[in-house]
Amino acid sequence: MKKIKLGNITLSLLSEDYNVRIRLGKEDILFANQNVDTVAVLVENNFNVVINHYKLMIDKGQKEFNFEDISFVSISIVLYYLYMYNSWRTLYKKQENKDLKFYEKDFSNPSTYDIVFNYFKAKYSNDWEAKCAVLLGMKLDELKAYYKTRENFYNK
Repeated sequence: MKKIKLGNITLSLLSEDYNVRIRLGKEDILFANQNVDTVAVLVENNFNVVINHYKLMIDKGQKEFNFEDISFVSISIVLYYLYMYNSWRTLYKKQENKDLKFYEKDFSNPSTYDIVFNYFKAKYSNDWEAKCAVLLGMKLDELKAYYKTRENFYNK
């Protein structure tokens, strides 16, 4: 077992045959065909990319944020994409050499937005839209319109 500390977050990485299980609180994520050291480096590198991006967005938006919130959203996004990209490697022959780094384009992916929305909406019911607008680089009215399209997508 290996523990890695990312800001206020501690992840446990456990080797299980040729797989790695990451434990974050109550969450368990299994990465197939990986080893602990590789996954630890991937998680740390991708986490730094994501958290630094959101720190820049906060500086531009000049809004106060709790660092713990930014850390949690960042690690949630990182683990989502690492899991998805790693799964593609095992499911699709053409993807077996897919790079597991976080891509810049992933910041504007609807799944990324959903992770940000869900976290801040659950934690800050009165101020979630303003916080999400800053992190996603949108004006408040743009965010509200975009969020409405996501609600419509899920409630077909």
